[in-house]
Amino acid sequence: MTCITNIILTTAIQDGAWMNSDYGSIDTINEYLSKKYQGTRLNSVENSAGGHKTISCDMFVAAVDYLELHEFIAVFEKINWDKPAEVHLLIKGHNDLTFTSYYPKT
Repeated sequence: MTCITNIILTTAIQDGAWMNSDYGSIDTINEYLSKKYQGTRLNSVENSAGGHKTISCDMFVAAVDYLELHEFIAVFEKINWDKPAEVHLLIKGHNDLTFTSYYPKT
């Protein structure tokens, strides 16, 4: 049996990027997910958007089995986002009918 949690995260383009990473702020979340959930990572999907224009944010998704939601939210809230007003986290748990929105604390 599984208990999948769906994660969608949008950020400013290249939020927290530095020389060795295009997604600096996301690296923090991916390090946590990878260590705790057997290599799981948020994958960038903005290049998969339809239409004839480029999407104007970075977008990441993941499906995590047995996500410790409160722990994950704590990691999310500790990140020093470059543009926190452009960050939007959506979480839909296994038994949820809709997504719940989270934003960085400012």
